[in-house]
Formats: sequence, C-alpha cells, structure tokens
Amino acid sequence: MIVFTYAVIAISFVVLGIGGIMYLDHRFSLTVGDRPFAIKGRRIETDDPFVRKQFRKFYAIRVAYSLFLLVLLFVAVSHVG
Repeated sequence: MIVFTYAVIAISFVVLGIGGIMYLDHRFSLTVGDRPFAIKGRRIETDDPFVRKQFRKFYAIRVAYSLFLLVLLFVAVSHVG
C-alpha cells in the first residue's frame, strides 16, 4: 500500500510540475504577444523593456512555484506511512 501511495505522489508531482511550468510559459507568451524576443536558457534576448520586465516576473513565479512544489512534496512524503 505504501508503494502505491508513493507512486500516486510521484505521478501527481510530475504532472503538477510539468503542467504548471508549461502553463506559466503559456501565460508569458500571451502577455508579451507578438513582440520580438528569443529565450536562450535562463536569458532573454530582446530590446523591448516590457518583455524583459515580464520575463523577470514570470521567471520569479516559476522559481516560487518550483519551491512550493518541493516543500509540498516533503510534506506529503513525510505523512505517508
């Protein structure tokens, strides 16, 4: 039963992690619209200050979301058993 619980937790967190990051990237794309930019890793190449500001904002949200999922994972795993 514990193995099943860990499997459900693992699948849930993989889906939440990938889905959440993809959703945040989608929201970033909708926010900047058709303005020109190129993302290379953790850097953005653009001359538009609005795009830079939005990228910093959404990158901070992504980091906060990842940390939230990590803390939630520790809490969920610590209560199994």
